[in-house]
Amino acid sequence: MPIELLAKASPLLLQALGQTLLLALVTICIALPLGFLIAEVGLLGGRAAAFAVRCLVEAVRGVPLLVFVFLTYYLLPKIGVHIETFLAGCIALALFFSMFVAEIFRGAFDTIPKVQSEAGAALGMRRWKIQVVVLLPQALRIALPALMNLAAIVIKATSVVSIIGVWELTLATNELVMRTLAPFTFFLAAMAMYFVLCYGTVCGAGWLARRLGRSQRA
Repeated sequence: MPIELLAKASPLLLQALGQTLLLALVTICIALPLGFLIAEVGLLGGRAAAFAVRCLVEAVRGVPLLVFVFLTYYLLPKIGVHIETFLAGCIALALFFSMFVAEIFRGAFDTIPKVQSEAGAALGMRRWKIQVVVLLPQALRIALPALMNLAAIVIKATSVVSIIGVWELTLATNELVMRTLAPFTFFLAAMAMYFVLCYGTVCGAGWLARRLGRSQRA
């Protein structure tokens, strides 16, 4: 019976779900500051830096995630970095999604009126200080809903790193299917878990957007 199979496999599925959440959390914690730094280089580094950052962002975003994961996984040992597959998967995902974070921050900074920067300059503030003290709090408020939606995408994308042997929900589900020959039971269960996680994150993004919109009107 499907219910009996799920009941027996529930500890393993919950453990794999926890691994998926950990993988997504580590990825987000690396991608957020890295993406912010990339955006800042493009904004503060002049035309040459802005062009280089733009080319880098578009180049990475134009590559399929699966191909990027393979490239990162095989490139790391070539440059002398020997780490376990979990960390390799985190690095691949973080590098990939940091480009999306950089684009979100760039768009957020671009929407802030230039009068804000001009006011900071009139007060004698340096450019980097204007960026961090004056513009960053506003950019974070603008970018937060988009970053939350990206977090939901990251949760789903963690399934891709199962291809390099990272044990998480998708790989654990496939192992259960191979043992029990019950693909619909376990893949439907995995689908429901992913849906709950991603839908909850998207709903949180919507709630944050409404709250921020009300605070701005107030």
